Amino acid sequence: MPDPSVSPTLDLQLTWRGTTGRIRFFEHGVRAETSFEQDGRTRVPMERVTGWRVEPCDVDAVCVEFVTDDTVYRVLLDTADERLARLGLERALGAPLPSEG
Repeated sequence: MPDPSVSPTLDLQLTWRGTTGRIRFFEHGVRAETSFEQDGRTRVPMERVTGWRVEPCDVDAVCVEFVTDDTVYRVLLDTADERLARLGLERALGAPLPSEG
């Protein structure tokens, strides 16, 4: 039986046009990884994230942007997962940053 303390409460992921994105929500935090605009799959350094927001990417994907002092990590998700991602991120990380668009 899996250890519930390490099992995510929500796991959102997408493989889209050759890239992968994944956000996992745990009882005490969030983990994310992306290959979008990266040299391979990259773990988002959540300990350095200063804010987040969701921006449109295309008709069938949204970008969850994790902002750090020196870069922005974009995790692609299906548009159908946008509402769940927003709710989970607000609960875990607080209110989103203003939209750049």
